[in-house]
Amino acid sequence: MKRLNRYLITNVSKILLISEFAGLAMFITIEFFEKMNVFTTSLTNFMLSLLYLILRIPYYFNLLLPLTLLISILIILILMIRNNEMIIIRTSGISTISIMKPLIFLSLFLIVFSFILSEWVIPFTLNSSEYIYRVKLKKEEPYVFFKNDRIWFKREKTINNIDFFDAKRDIIKGLTVIELSEDYGIKRRIDAKEGQWKDGSWYFTDIVERTFDNTGIKTRQVYKSLKDVIKEPPSTFKVVNKSPEEMGYKELSRYIKRLQMDGHDIRRYLVDLYDKIAFPFINLIMVLAAFSVGLRYTKTKHISKGIFSGVSLGALYWFFHSVSLSFGYSEIFPPLFAAWLSNFLFFSAGIVGIVTLRT
Repeated sequence: MKRLNRYLITNVSKILLISEFAGLAMFITIEFFEKMNVFTTSLTNFMLSLLYLILRIPYYFNLLLPLTLLISILIILILMIRNNEMIIIRTSGISTISIMKPLIFLSLFLIVFSFILSEWVIPFTLNSSEYIYRVKLKKEEPYVFFKNDRIWFKREKTINNIDFFDAKRDIIKGLTVIELSEDYGIKRRIDAKEGQWKDGSWYFTDIVERTFDNTGIKTRQVYKSLKDVIKEPPSTFKVVNKSPEEMGYKELSRYIKRLQMDGHDIRRYLVDLYDKIAFPFINLIMVLAAFSVGLRYTKTKHISKGIFSGVSLGALYWFFHSVSLSFGYSEIFPPLFAAWLSNFLFFSAGIVGIVTLRT
């Protein structure tokens, strides 16, 4: 039995690595050609583009991991069926559960490995790759900084602070502009509740403008709306603004708590937070999917049909999971429900598929 376990884990691991290599080559090639006009403008840009693509590898590796595990197990199972190895295993009295055990342990290892990647490796590599692409390759100005979960930038003697920037909708919430005098005292301060980028300009609402002298507040004016309090386009803030994919679980959790304390809507971020836990568990579901599909071809030995069915099942999972997350972002589903719905349904379907196998 130990020899069978070693055989399964070794061969599945080999095919998994080959599948990962093929998938990474495909993703990197697509990304290179998509951004080729930036990558090939000079030899320096080309060398930086290679570093950029290398830094993207951990993200793509983790993204492909569940699907490549599914394909690897399917290939091994169907090859064992084709070579009559499965008949020998069955006649030896080894059950389906016993065959699954080593691959379940492998999937549990991959769950931990996937979480480690998403928590410590991917945030660093994605942030670094985005910095290289935006600042080094596209020459966007790096005078904007992200500190204490807020965006800060300085223009001459004006300090600007953004409490929250929604990069997907180009909305600013909580803008503070402080203009300094010659002796670096506060000359003027503008506070705006919310701003939206429209037609090449920022339109802010609920603005309070204060001016100061040596004695304190000199004047105070309130505006219902105001245009171009700042003139930096949204792309400037996207250089430093982190997406949920660029944060680990702890960092995103801390960011959500800060947003909640400031009264911002956190539902869409909660979906991403719960998905960071739910995503690694897809590896376990893919083991169940591979066995429930692969072992149904014991008699027909239709290798291509078995692999196609398994890959289609994996694609169906990705589609269903993406739709579920979208409903969570749209606040149709609760965040926890949206992140775990696909896992629960496909895990249940996998169990049913294993139980109903004719052995």
